[in-house]
Amino acid sequence: MTLFDLRIAFRLHRFEVIGFAVLVALLSIAAVITAAQLDATGYGAHCYDGTQTPACEAMGRAFYGLEQTQAPMVQGILVMLPFLLGALVGAPLVARELERGTSRLAWSLAPSRVRWFVVRVVPGLVVVFGLAFVAGVAMDRLLAAAEPNTDMTNAFAGFGSRGVALAARATFVFAVGVTIGAVMGRMLPALVMTAVIGSVGIAGGSYVHGKWLASEAVWVVTDSGTGNPGDLYFDQRFRLAGGRIVTWDDVYAMTPTTDGSPGGPPPGSQMLALVVPGTRYGFAEARETAALAGASLVALGIGAFTVRRRRPG
Repeated sequence: MTLFDLRIAFRLHRFEVIGFAVLVALLSIAAVITAAQLDATGYGAHCYDGTQTPACEAMGRAFYGLEQTQAPMVQGILVMLPFLLGALVGAPLVARELERGTSRLAWSLAPSRVRWFVVRVVPGLVVVFGLAFVAGVAMDRLLAAAEPNTDMTNAFAGFGSRGVALAARATFVFAVGVTIGAVMGRMLPALVMTAVIGSVGIAGGSYVHGKWLASEAVWVVTDSGTGNPGDLYFDQRFRLAGGRIVTWDDVYAMTPTTDGSPGGPPPGSQMLALVVPGTRYGFAEARETAALAGASLVALGIGAFTVRRRRPG
């Protein structure tokens, strides 16, 4: 791949790339500024110890005012932007040239169709992953400020919508868009199908990975009922003094009060939470990223095969 190839690839998509680069930069700056404002309230882990001092109450009002209004707006746009980038850059990549008929000349001059495909895909792949990763890092910073009692490096909060996992998801949408564009050969239908298939693919993958994570969950003793901050919570039980694990319904049935209403847990019982410990976050993120990278490579392989075999549009 030469510098000339890169210049051609950039010129074909300069509007999308420059536009999204500016948007990602502005929203990332907004996320960092919002995080700094949350930090500036002074509301932190020291206010989560159960002691609600007047100072903590005042800081909490300022903190939650920002956390419930400004932060969600920035988070929502920042999470969606990489997916839009992946779709709007990926879907037209091949479909545009097929639709306009320029692929005939390009393929006749290129040493091979696969090389032509790679020259156009790799720069787009790098741009999408890079911009989405910047957005993911900004999301990490904002979530860390929004949950000051949680170590975000060991927490499942925002799983899939921050860090490298967000970049991997955007890259998967890009790969799906490239392949659908190569198959359909029309930009608008390819864009619509990319949005549908990309969303279904990510939702389905998240569901399967969620089931996988549930199979790795363990019972931990907890006072909060949901485990430690950062744990991925699934269920709650009680362990009786004799070691038997029971549900809330079982507890209610075995501890009726004099008026017939259910009572509390029996003496000596412990509250349990079924969780994946937050310390497993790094491994889970790496696993999802690897799965998405593999799916992206498969999709791009199908796209390359399609380009190699099809007639120019």
